[in-house]
Amino acid sequence: MNKISLVILLASTTLSGAGTAQAAGQAPTQPDSQSQSPRLLSAFFGLDNALPARANALSAGASGQDGMPVMLSRTIDPETLQPEDFTVVTRSGAEHRPIFVTLRPAQDPGENRTVLMIGEFGNAGDDPPVRVQVSGDLLSDGTQGEPVNFRGAKVEVTPLQAGPSLVWAEIVAKEVWSQPSRGSSCPPGTQQVVRATWAGGVRLPNRQEAGDAERALYRVTVRQGDGSTEDVTPAALADLGDNDNNHLLCLDTTSPATAVAFPAGHLVDPNGDLNPETQIEVTRAAKN
Repeated sequence: MNKISLVILLASTTLSGAGTAQAAGQAPTQPDSQSQSPRLLSAFFGLDNALPARANALSAGASGQDGMPVMLSRTIDPETLQPEDFTVVTRSGAEHRPIFVTLRPAQDPGENRTVLMIGEFGNAGDDPPVRVQVSGDLLSDGTQGEPVNFRGAKVEVTPLQAGPSLVWAEIVAKEVWSQPSRGSSCPPGTQQVVRATWAGGVRLPNRQEAGDAERALYRVTVRQGDGSTEDVTPAALADLGDNDNNHLLCLDTTSPATAVAFPAGHLVDPNGDLNPETQIEVTRAAKN
């Protein structure tokens, strides 16, 4: 599903929540989404006047519109999501509102942090979008602590020609990843799962789904009991085939995952732009 599979965190390479400083001799603590202030992680200008005809299944008249996935730091309450919650500002200062917003297709448990905006958001050539801000009351869903309001949060727009990057990674609770989902699942024997989220939907340059070759390209940094780190390759790649921007990295180790990396030039967004080298810090599991 074109850049509808999009989703979104800051700019075109990497972005993560910073860990807190630790006392000497203590292992670093992974960032916790509950302790972070509500913010927009990324806004990805996915398609300019180019959403495909199948986008009309999401909203009448979506075909030929712009598509922009926006990524948030917490999962949100769908009941508070409205088109007027967002304002897109172009380079000239013009302001635009989406005609339609949706959490589809990233709607498995724990994924409701990517909002696909559809509408007219400027033109890539002469007046591109440069900033997205939350101008209405958009609330988190309370799965990561007390609900928070994203009103006032803003982020710079990743330009159309930029490729997709990793913008979020989190350790997924077993009660979430062990349940059936719309996409493929991790195999028996999996010890730990990391959800890796891209700024927009990603596929191979031939438009096929990622597979075992791409699994082998992922590198997950894990922390050993003595404080040292090691880079490992996922034993399997899951959450495939559901047209969203999430991959599940199925690990055969219980050593805590702390970062995810992927090399440049293997995946493309719906606009055909190749991914840059990208890495992201892993956020501690949320209570979904």
